[in-house]
Amino acid sequence: MKFRLALIFIVLFITTNSCQKIQHKDRIKEGYIEYNIEYLDDSLDSFMVGLLPKKMTVKFKNNNTINKIEGFSGIVSFTHIQNYRDHKNITLVKILNKKYKYVEKLNDKSLFFEELPGMQIEFEDSIKQVCGYNAKKALITVPDSDIKPFEIFYTNDVIINNVNALTPFRAIDGVLLEFQIKFYDMNMKLTVDKIQAAEVSSDEFDVPKGYDPINRNTMIEIIELLKN
Repeated sequence: MKFRLALIFIVLFITTNSCQKIQHKDRIKEGYIEYNIEYLDDSLDSFMVGLLPKKMTVKFKNNNTINKIEGFSGIVSFTHIQNYRDHKNITLVKILNKKYKYVEKLNDKSLFFEELPGMQIEFEDSIKQVCGYNAKKALITVPDSDIKPFEIFYTNDVIINNVNALTPFRAIDGVLLEFQIKFYDMNMKLTVDKIQAAEVSSDEFDVPKGYDPINRNTMIEIIELLKN
């Protein structure tokens, strides 16, 4: 009896602590990806970390993507819409009842992701299975910096063209499954938890009404205000 209970516990542990595997036959062009978020800065106190988002979901269709991150118990939210056809990246910011819209060109350096000058990418031949998908590995090094080398895993089984255009990893042709990035001035690690083929409404990628357009300087001021 004790052995059976132990076996059940082990199975439950493995199931709940690994990404959800999805069986598939073909590469997918439409669906969603869920990531777990880990914060790497030791300077953040436990109360602050508790208010920060722990999940990010990316929906995709026709090479368009949308993802939303909420923090501070929903008081602040950032929604990113990548419009592949119009070559635009649209960021929607909501702070309480205030709504703002900021637009970047798809191939411009992003305001939100810190660049890594001198970054070197070493592509490796090894492949591992992540959530049932083939994941390739790349080693990232940034010479003359205090950034330690880290690994990135990505896949070509999910089709989103130019998906990394606004990140420092634009040279990687594939959807990132595990990576580190400085996002809104916070060092984060994102690890895929689930990949699911599913129907996504085209309306998901439309910009809702009621958002006031702002320029780059105003967006910087908002980010600086939230950081302090």
